[in-house]
Amino acid sequence: MGHAATAGILGFELSNQTPIEIVEHGLPYGVVERLTKALDLTLDEFCHIVPVSRRTLSRYRAGQLLDAHLSDHILMVSQAYDRAVEVLETPENALIWLKTPNYTFRGQRPLDYLHSFAGAQEVLDELVRLQYGVFV
Repeated sequence: MGHAATAGILGFELSNQTPIEIVEHGLPYGVVERLTKALDLTLDEFCHIVPVSRRTLSRYRAGQLLDAHLSDHILMVSQAYDRAVEVLETPENALIWLKTPNYTFRGQRPLDYLHSFAGAQEVLDELVRLQYGVFV
């Protein structure tokens, strides 16, 4: 599985560090800006998905690395986006799928499910079903 989108958003090649090392070290604030741009979200929408308050997020702007919990969640959202790009073949198709209400997600957008790790797993599972043509 390629990680081109994730590497671009995070600003470095994932093969240099394990996901645990990335999370423990903490991500720079620039990742937030790149991810909101890649997902075509406002900062308020991003804060709802991650979830973090806008005020808390603004504290990291001064160059401080994001804490492990926030880094972990951002990495997970980034990887879900990367997987959607891989399965749906283009960033445009991935964004359309992530932002369109879906019966599988009880009429919510897959993007809205990324606010929790359990929801993210459901999004990833659905992407596997799409990739292999398993429709239930």
